[in-house]
Amino acid sequence: MLGHSIKTLLAKALSATAVSDASIALQRRARGSRFLRAINYHGTSPVEAAQMDAQLAYLARRFTGCGLADLEAFLATGRWPHAKPGLMITFDDAFRTNFDVAVPLLEKHGFIGWFFAPVAFVDCAVAGQIAFARQNGIGLAIGSGFDYPDGRIAMSWDELRQVAARHVVGCHTMNHRRMPASVPAAEMRHEIVDAKRVMEERMGREIPTFCWVGGEEENYSAEAAALIREAGFRFSFMTNSGITTPRTDPLQIQRTNVEAHWPLDVVKFQLSGAMDMIHRGKRARVNRLTSA
Repeated sequence: MLGHSIKTLLAKALSATAVSDASIALQRRARGSRFLRAINYHGTSPVEAAQMDAQLAYLARRFTGCGLADLEAFLATGRWPHAKPGLMITFDDAFRTNFDVAVPLLEKHGFIGWFFAPVAFVDCAVAGQIAFARQNGIGLAIGSGFDYPDGRIAMSWDELRQVAARHVVGCHTMNHRRMPASVPAAEMRHEIVDAKRVMEERMGREIPTFCWVGGEEENYSAEAAALIREAGFRFSFMTNSGITTPRTDPLQIQRTNVEAHWPLDVVKFQLSGAMDMIHRGKRARVNRLTSA
């Protein structure tokens, strides 16, 4: 796995020689517009707004926004009615900064966001949210909004319902829990099946999308995949970097990580196909493990 500092240096070199841009263009020439990509952010601080604005402007020149109905139609028919490939821009952990910063920027650039919420994080009393985040592996780094004066760092259910009017809201387990096979069966069921039920009660609508926590290979399991299917999720997102084609299993949609504070060179590198190649073996193993 490439360290971030090495990746940054490599990305700058490739950008200076226009290799990343050429690689992105080559993907489109090879496949036309008939593929989708999914990327995932975390926090999106106001400090990062200008940087994210520039990222989204770049992405808007090369991709078309993709919502839930678009994804469903593409996987069902294999047709993509746009000149540019589709892009699903996802956000993990339901940070308040996503509502304040990311949503307006997405709408400015014509994108649909996909927001994956850990149910108990949103349910948590404001006074306990920072402690919950620390106890459950939710990163309080740049963009997480831990410096809000009132202490609330998670989106509220009212904010998520507002977001769902134009974007997609999905489930990110109950407690931001990774799902290796070692998790006890009852606990795993609570994190997946109960989380979907509670989230649908809070949102007042079906929640057909799930997102695994953590991209580490050891945190995928056949047991969790079976519960995702049993719960009735129709789409499931992973983080093993790969494109979505009409042949993609809707419960194995792969994402590539980006962050709002990253230089544009690094974002280009992430989308160039290099990360797809680096994750090829891992992606194949995870897909085999989690197949029905």
